[in-house]
Amino acid sequence: MKSTKGLLVLAVVLFGGLFVAFTSNGSHAPFITQKQKLLAAIGQVIEEQHYSPKAINDEFSKKVFKKYLEELDAEKSLFTQSDINSIKKYETLLDDEIHGAEIKFVPALSPIYEKRTAEVIALYKDILSHPFDFTTKESISIETDKMSFPANEAERNDRWRKKLKYMTLENYADLVEQREKSTTDSIKTRTDAQLEKQSRDRVLKTMNRYYDRIKATLNEDERFNMYINTITNMMDPHSDYFPPVEKRAFDEQLKGSFFGIGAQLKEEDGLIKIATVLTAGPAWKSGEVMANDAILKVAQGKGEPVDISGYATEDAVKLIRGDKGTEVRLTMKKQDGTIKVITLIRDEIVQDESFVRSVVIKNGDDKIGYIMLP
Repeated sequence: MKSTKGLLVLAVVLFGGLFVAFTSNGSHAPFITQKQKLLAAIGQVIEEQHYSPKAINDEFSKKVFKKYLEELDAEKSLFTQSDINSIKKYETLLDDEIHGAEIKFVPALSPIYEKRTAEVIALYKDILSHPFDFTTKESISIETDKMSFPANEAERNDRWRKKLKYMTLENYADLVEQREKSTTDSIKTRTDAQLEKQSRDRVLKTMNRYYDRIKATLNEDERFNMYINTITNMMDPHSDYFPPVEKRAFDEQLKGSFFGIGAQLKEEDGLIKIATVLTAGPAWKSGEVMANDAILKVAQGKGEPVDISGYATEDAVKLIRGDKGTEVRLTMKKQDGTIKVITLIRDEIVQDESFVRSVVIKNGDDKIGYIMLP
């Protein structure tokens, strides 16, 4: 029994993920009720069927409260202490939510999160628009687990300034080293000011890409998924909640096949592009999908297209894959600059390279067993 602990709990929690579809139907009350049902179902599973359950009480609630805030703001550079104080009243109420009470914590935190995210996006762009002075002696703590949330916005803003300065300095040091080792005149003659500007531009590009993905993918539903996962992980680190799309991806990894368009994707210059087209797949058969075409939007059948600007590759893949025989429409920017909507019907794609293989080799009277594990 002990050997099946992780798989047993995982399987049961995954079943809970399919228990309720939590998409809003336009009215706020049913939306919350669906989430209550989902959370209560998962709470019941982990409390009654976990191999070694922890008591879901006020102490458990406090740990979930702390962990969830850290999940949303791992570097403690988003929320201020006043934000934490404003939602502190929910710290010992999360166990009640798990047991079926009205969900108030995540809805109360969501507008604060969205407000602070918008603020820091504007903040880092402003900070990176001005040169840094590397002659000033300053220090920065990178052990965020030992830090508290900033007392106020001024302290938060200063943390951001130091963080961005540190990131720029790392890039600057690399560029200076490249300049010293280079034999190319155009690199050797670059000034310190030019290298500092290039370094800031690199950091800005990194930050933009990160927050574009956050804005595109970490919506209210995803933050609620994260909340549930925080609860299951608090029971033990090997129990995970997978919403339906994540569950599908997990199953695909296990069985070595999936239903999709037969194309490998890549992220390049902030765009999702076709890396390769798999022979005999739907994309290949269409004759309209080529390597280096960019995917701008994805629509399910006749549904509304989803703009995937800022998406990471794995997030785009989740939208493009689906059930066998279903339709997916891709708005693509071709290499000649034209925009075209391409309709494809998903089919089974076998990831042959993911399978375990074995062979028995005969050598005289001896036999050698060979197992290849990808």
